[in-house]
Amino acid sequence: MSRWDDVTSHVEHRVTFSETDGLGFVHHRCAAVWFEMARESYFRRFGMSAVELYKRGWYLAIRQLNNRYDSFVSYDDHLSIRCALTKLGRVAVDFHYRVDNLTTGKLAIRGHTNMVAVEAATPGALPSLGRIRFDREPFQKLLVKVDAFYDAPAGAWQPPRWEPEGPQL
Repeated sequence: MSRWDDVTSHVEHRVTFSETDGLGFVHHRCAAVWFEMARESYFRRFGMSAVELYKRGWYLAIRQLNNRYDSFVSYDDHLSIRCALTKLGRVAVDFHYRVDNLTTGKLAIRGHTNMVAVEAATPGALPSLGRIRFDREPFQKLLVKVDAFYDAPAGAWQPPRWEPEGPQL
């Protein structure tokens, strides 16, 4: 059992042939799917399933997705995909992910999603920015520091932010 088991979700996955490209390595599209698997596991584990959010009309939309590939992943590799909550605001939430290749023993992929709450729109209308409507208090104790999650020195890896810097014209 790792020190992260109390505050993260964890899923294991064996890489299928359909997840590889012509060179025999995992296609880049797979990381987003694996992150979603770990994120849904996270919500189920800590009492707020994605299905329950959806049924209540509470939506978290991905605003930003970042991946960093640290080592190759191949067909039939055994993976550990871990998800951690790193920021919890009134409107937005950040998750970080690490994909460890259990076959090679290497950290394979680091990832980040920034998700925003959107309100259910009427049919045909665009959704609007909302607020996180579930009780955030129980999740506060689950917040982790990004660099600690990746076992990196402070400030070693921060995802880029898409918000423009400087004055808005």
